[in-house]
Amino acid sequence: MDELTNKLTDLYQEHYAQLLRIAVLLVDDRASAEDIVQDAYLRVFDSRTRLRDPDKALAFLRQAVLNRARSTLRRRLVARKYLPKLAVADSLPDDTGRGLDRAVLAQALARLPRRQREAIVLRYYADLSEVRTAEVMGCSQGSVKSYCSRGVARLSELLGERV
Repeated sequence: MDELTNKLTDLYQEHYAQLLRIAVLLVDDRASAEDIVQDAYLRVFDSRTRLRDPDKALAFLRQAVLNRARSTLRRRLVARKYLPKLAVADSLPDDTGRGLDRAVLAQALARLPRRQREAIVLRYYADLSEVRTAEVMGCSQGSVKSYCSRGVARLSELLGERV
């Protein structure tokens, strides 16, 4: 194996859990989140020869996870639109979290608009700076502040407490 391949493999092993948690919070489904993270890693790995700065591989990996999560959510919206009216959605929450509080938070996050949810997860859960969150989301730093502010306010309403 070459040095870049080893570095990407180490990066995956070191950051898998964090990337998985981000994906779970974005799509609210552990199985889909695992697929998203693995697919994102494979995309970054397959394009490793085009990676100009190997130190930015983690940033590319986070971006790939976010993009794959967006695609998954879009597919769900289309599928939901064409579901028969009598079909019942799976009502079982992801029980792999850490108890009821995590499930309640995941349900509240799922009710936020996509961009607010992304901003909150990247900013507060992944602990990215506003600048880095803006880069990953492809928007301005002011937009990140706005998404976070509105998202936190909405979470406070949904959870019935100050967040």
